[in-house]
Amino acid sequence: MKKVTLLLMTLVAITSMATGQVDVSAVNKPIELLNEANTDIENGDYKDAVQKLIAANRLNPKLREVYSSLNTACTHTNQISLLKEFLVKGKGIFEEDDELCYYLGNIYQNQQNYAAAIKEYSLAIQYAKKNGEEYELVYAYYLNRGNCYLKQREFAKAIPDYTYSLKLNKDNGAIYANRGIAYFSTGKRKEACADWRKAKSLGVTSVNAYINRYCR
Repeated sequence: MKKVTLLLMTLVAITSMATGQVDVSAVNKPIELLNEANTDIENGDYKDAVQKLIAANRLNPKLREVYSSLNTACTHTNQISLLKEFLVKGKGIFEEDDELCYYLGNIYQNQQNYAAAIKEYSLAIQYAKKNGEEYELVYAYYLNRGNCYLKQREFAKAIPDYTYSLKLNKDNGAIYANRGIAYFSTGKRKEACADWRKAKSLGVTSVNAYINRYCR
């Protein structure tokens, strides 16, 4: 999803229409709540942010940035069931939103529901192909689907996801480390060792045990 910076205006123009004037306060209030919630998030006041974001969503369910901010706030307050409820709601409003699918996939992965996580990551990947892959999180769609395949011991499926993730984020040591495990598990020791050494050069120390044991 292309990162869109919401223009958080405090005033809107009033348009005279046959049905009457626009209620300026009704339009501005959810935006004001979102602004306040984002300030709370910056200050680490996540619980207050959640309440303001819920209120903003109640006033305007189509204010897209609320859902992204809820993901940040609810993750810090561990209100995962609440977050899941809003992400599902958001998916119903914003069709083909790759970022919301990705966040929902993260919830399922953390719950070890890997099949559901893979489904959401696959949707995120599909939509990103349409929406544009320049968004900074797209590499993580592939990385996390690969991680789910790895956890399900579907190593051959994990490798191309890690490879594509590296195409989008070539200096991420964790991706090399995990692809190394997938390579090793499919009998490709040479490729595994190359990945683990690359991961080590990028600061991943956990691969030292693999290198010492399998790459001498």
